[in-house]
Amino acid sequence: MINVVWLKRDFRIEDHAPLKYSQKNNLPTLFLYVIEPKYWQLNDTSARQFYFISQTIRSYAEELEKLGGFLCIRFGNVVDILSKINTCYPISALFCHQETGNNWTYERDKQVFNWCNLQHIGIHEYRQQAVFRGNIKRANWQKKAAQWLDSPLISAPNRLNSLISFHSGLELLDIYPGNDNFVAQDMQLGGIPNAKNTLNSFFNTRINKYLYGISSPVSSVSSSSRLSPYLCYGSLSLKKVINESYALCVNKRQKAGFISRLYWHSHFVQKLESEPRYELEAVHRSLVKMREGEFDEINFERWKAGYTGVPFVDACMRMLIHTGWINFRMRAMLVAYASYHLWLDWPKTAAYLASTFIDYEPGIHYPQIQMQSGTTGINPPRMYNPVAQGQKLDPQGDFIRRYLPELAHVPNAYLHTPWLYSGLKTDLYDKPDILPKDAARQAKAKVSSYYKRCIDSSETRRVVRVHASRASQANNKSGTNKQHRSQLSLF
Repeated sequence: MINVVWLKRDFRIEDHAPLKYSQKNNLPTLFLYVIEPKYWQLNDTSARQFYFISQTIRSYAEELEKLGGFLCIRFGNVVDILSKINTCYPISALFCHQETGNNWTYERDKQVFNWCNLQHIGIHEYRQQAVFRGNIKRANWQKKAAQWLDSPLISAPNRLNSLISFHSGLELLDIYPGNDNFVAQDMQLGGIPNAKNTLNSFFNTRINKYLYGISSPVSSVSSSSRLSPYLCYGSLSLKKVINESYALCVNKRQKAGFISRLYWHSHFVQKLESEPRYELEAVHRSLVKMREGEFDEINFERWKAGYTGVPFVDACMRMLIHTGWINFRMRAMLVAYASYHLWLDWPKTAAYLASTFIDYEPGIHYPQIQMQSGTTGINPPRMYNPVAQGQKLDPQGDFIRRYLPELAHVPNAYLHTPWLYSGLKTDLYDKPDILPKDAARQAKAKVSSYYKRCIDSSETRRVVRVHASRASQANNKSGTNKQHRSQLSLF
């Protein structure tokens, strides 16, 4: 008999419950990662993500070996792989982390667990985020999350009782099974050492400029923590990062700002866990058809490539394509511009953006997409003014010129609004089909009209009950709305 630790997005040794508890019954353990070709052929996955994970897995294999553990990599369907293993080495129990992934991984997990139940194989799932399964009331989530995040870290085993009579399969990481070639030329490197180095550099120096620089696509490259891909694939423990953050001797405001965002990480993932349809359709059922039948494929392709005719939007998209990362505020602007100014329904834009991110976390991605697209029914429409954003965050135009070299002939005075420049070479960079102000005006009218005609107040109350934070509910009850006030700066 053996145990199997099924690795998915949890490539670390420290604070790793499946790793720790698989060693309790003295059975040899197989540490398994399965490359699933069907997953890598989805619209929201990409080669850049696979290469980042490959780097991470290689470093994880080295860390396992230091403890006497050996990683087994296989290619195919997880149930088929487990079935073959079970034939050779009867499986006593499957250990894994509780994943809140996209709909495909959700269905795959159900298939795996159904197979385990049929084979009378024990299933042991463990949290690695403050996310809870079942019918949890949002009003109780904050307390439960705080309790879990404050619970002790799980120490790493001194030695691992590992099954070793198998071929490792590390060479399979050299073969990308997807259909795309969507690589990032200048992306962060995966791996546990890179995760720790990034964390240390942030804690030692970069955190001091955290809140000052996170809004700009330029300054955020260094002032943001840049931990998102390492948290996404579990190279770092969210709980451990929070614990270490509290112990920092740095500016209190910078520290508090960072810690609050770590808590919001689980807050958003809980939304997808509580309602998996967040990925598939508008969470507010009254808004499912708000943009139905109005999808412009040409505008979609221009937006994807960074050729909308609005320089700051295009520079942000091209940076994302080039690096696989851009700061949170600019992600929100890209979504809002697609959803409002271009009036593109969000499912296709969401899948494309997901594929561009090396730090694609479905539980954060889809709730944020819907917030920025006006389909939650409980958040105000956020129509970023891309010209004003560019003038504020890139006043000299250096960022735009870096990613849009075709605008080299445009004077600084017209760089954010090149359609006003009579000398614009439209064969190099075309004007937008509709000017941003006009597009925003039309979108506001459409949203307002649809809300007035179609919003069901009982559905709004349901969304609030299931998904709204206690803080936002308290603000609404007291007659103030700090959330709305803070968003005024977006316009």
